[in-house]
Amino acid sequence: MVTSTPSGNDLKEAAEPGGGALFAAGKPAPSDFYLFAVTSFLSAYLLFQMQLIVAKYILPWFGGTAAVWTTCMVVFQVLLLAGYLYAHFVATRLTVEAQRRLHLGVLMAAAMLILALSILWPSAITPGAAWKPGSVDHPALKVGLIILLAAGLPFFVLSTSAPLLQRWFAGQRRGVEVYRLYALSNLGSMVGLLAFPILIEPVLRMKTQGRVWSLLFVVYAGLCAACAIRARDAGVDSQGSESDPSHNEVVTGSTRVLWFALPAAASALLLATTNLLCQEVISLPLLWVVPLVLYLLSFILCFDHPRWYRRGIFHPLFAVGLFGLCLAMNYAQAIAQVIGLPLVLFVACMICHGELVRLKPATTELTGFYLSISAGGATGGLFVSVIAPYVFRFYTEFQWSLAAVVVLLAWCLWRDSHSWFYQLGAWLPAAIVISAFIAAYTAASWIPSFGGLLAQVRFYPLLLITGTMVVAGAFLQRSAQHEKGFRFVQVLAGIGLLLCGIGVYKTALPESTLYRGERNFYGAIRIYELAQGGKALFHGRTMHGAQLNPPNERLPMAYYAPDTGIGILLRNHPRRARGDGSLRVGVVGLGAGTLAVYGRPGDYFRYYEINPQVVDVAAGPQPVFTYIRDSRAQVEVALGDARVLLEREAAAGAQQNFDVLVLDAFSGDAIPVHLLTREAFDTYWQHLGGDGIIAIHVSARHINLMPVVEGLAEHFHARVLARFTDNQYPFLPSLWVLMSRRPEALDINGLIAAPPPFANELAPRLWTDDYSDIFRLLY
Repeated sequence: MVTSTPSGNDLKEAAEPGGGALFAAGKPAPSDFYLFAVTSFLSAYLLFQMQLIVAKYILPWFGGTAAVWTTCMVVFQVLLLAGYLYAHFVATRLTVEAQRRLHLGVLMAAAMLILALSILWPSAITPGAAWKPGSVDHPALKVGLIILLAAGLPFFVLSTSAPLLQRWFAGQRRGVEVYRLYALSNLGSMVGLLAFPILIEPVLRMKTQGRVWSLLFVVYAGLCAACAIRARDAGVDSQGSESDPSHNEVVTGSTRVLWFALPAAASALLLATTNLLCQEVISLPLLWVVPLVLYLLSFILCFDHPRWYRRGIFHPLFAVGLFGLCLAMNYAQAIAQVIGLPLVLFVACMICHGELVRLKPATTELTGFYLSISAGGATGGLFVSVIAPYVFRFYTEFQWSLAAVVVLLAWCLWRDSHSWFYQLGAWLPAAIVISAFIAAYTAASWIPSFGGLLAQVRFYPLLLITGTMVVAGAFLQRSAQHEKGFRFVQVLAGIGLLLCGIGVYKTALPESTLYRGERNFYGAIRIYELAQGGKALFHGRTMHGAQLNPPNERLPMAYYAPDTGIGILLRNHPRRARGDGSLRVGVVGLGAGTLAVYGRPGDYFRYYEINPQVVDVAAGPQPVFTYIRDSRAQVEVALGDARVLLEREAAAGAQQNFDVLVLDAFSGDAIPVHLLTREAFDTYWQHLGGDGIIAIHVSARHINLMPVVEGLAEHFHARVLARFTDNQYPFLPSLWVLMSRRPEALDINGLIAAPPPFANELAPRLWTDDYSDIFRLLY
């Protein structure tokens, strides 16, 4: 065995798989590298596939809200932390032989659990229907419990792979370039993320996805066992591997704090950006994928090679991007935010992970390093998903996360005597002048104006002072050396941070609203004042109803105007024309309660709403909207997921015998898929009378649901009639599709078909609880 320290040439050759020095006597063969690389890639791929499959499977049980995904991410991050803690323990306390025996036992236990669950459930990671929650109380806790029981042990085993496999491999390679396995692991995560909506979801049903995943887990278990055997054959003890000669510095307490804090800030910023982008800026299906891909890409690049992260590139980009984002957020430029938020996230993550790689230790500290990264990631996720909704009334965790990145960057630069924090590069004066100009303009937009002249020149004094300080600093520091101590550039950077803080603080201030609800599991609602005199209900960027002030408060607004499909149906229903009785109407989705205005004496309207805040503003003791309070019909509101409640009512023999069932949950673009499946419509038909009509509101802006509706109509041999109305604000364009198993039921006075404005070139498709595909319906 070669025991001497590798030379520089040895290290250079070892940097690439197949290099001569790497495969010298006593060192692993090329097949060993590929064995560990494939196992690391597959474990990360299965990790993300499990998250996506389980999250999508239980999403219908909690109303299809986006908060299910963020809650799942937090639970999985905690499980990841548990796996890293286990890997750190076995790598530092046990010999390789003991590690091998213990881990093979854990792998066997996970495999046996998967086999048992495959028999009891549709697949090993898709729980049976008995696990559906009985109520909407404490949804986040119930999501966590289901994930722990359904996916806890297999996910835990997979999460141990990155640190443990790299620790075993480091013992054979003397730690050289072992961190590239971490880059491969994150590449596997990104492939798993992108493959799911593009390749897997459109082709495979949920049960099939779970079964394929189970088979791949068995393959992974075999590969991991082979890695354990190779570690045993190498005879490397956990205390006996040599340090990476390129990272032999003593690890200080502040370094360990940064190991934790940098990934915590990046993780918090990821989830905060996702929340802000998807709930506050624009509602677009699968948009949450973009931030996560950029986050993983930063991990891949930074841990692949130091050349990808350069301070001279990413720090100026961060400054300019931050100020530009402040401008976009201050002036509510949605398109600029859609572009700017992901870009700032990527640059910030590159900074966090790039500085993290600069602090990576020798391989004797490898598992502790990864444990700190995992603990930081879990803490950042918990901060955004669990703590922030209770601490912040608004989505200000984004600003706090950005501030954390800035502070941590300043700390890293302060610790490094060779950073630009201790020198004045030729580029710095120009960069600071430009940044100061943008920041001063942003800050000035927040300062009250006391006259036209002052409004024009209020930021010039600050710009002049900053420019003078830059010139003076350049003169005073023209001969500065690379050593720690006071530098004028630190004052300039401090000014930039102060201006940045002012701009970011302003973006966190709430806009003027009549009502702004408290955040809950389903997001936050807002009520804005209409220019015509009235108010409108928004959830994120989607309007869910509006009402004019008296004397026009009974005029149905937004998507529910009298000439829309639903307006004509409720006004001219055949029972109205025949005069043979009142209407029984069920409505999935409360909104402002607008449809209650069509109620007449003797009518019965039953709303199903999952968000308690919406119930408060539309049907509470002191409602903001008065449609329900002033309705002439009898109105009831059932709190909970509509499909779950309807299924329970049907099972109890309490069929509602609706004349009309309105599905009004698809006006935004966060589509609750479980309300448009074959199984859901089986339940709907049970609650309809013989001439019953289902009215589906499909006014989503970025997804074409017509093929799904047509697929349902074909399956149930029903007639459909689509009516699009291009109304002007404060009315809104709307597309209503009416469906009935009795074709003559849709022969309603005044109800004329009007096709939607877009050409539907897609064939009808039937969604089921086991299969759905939103990606191919985007437009």
